[in-house]
Amino acid sequence: MMTCTGFAFLYVALTCKPVTPPPPTTTFCQLYKPVYWSPKDTRGSKEQNDRNNRVYKRLCPGTK
Repeated sequence: MMTCTGFAFLYVALTCKPVTPPPPTTTFCQLYKPVYWSPKDTRGSKEQNDRNNRVYKRLCPGTK
């Protein structure tokens, strides 16, 4: 027969996992690269590139 203490110890030993650090996070500023348009692009795609690049400049100052 198992005592409560023994049962509790066995339960904790079976259910505990080693502590591992969280995986590294990647930020928008690390992933995004400014997009430059081509003369062959449509007006809409040029405007979208400009909007995305403005967001990048606003969120990631000093990032190249």
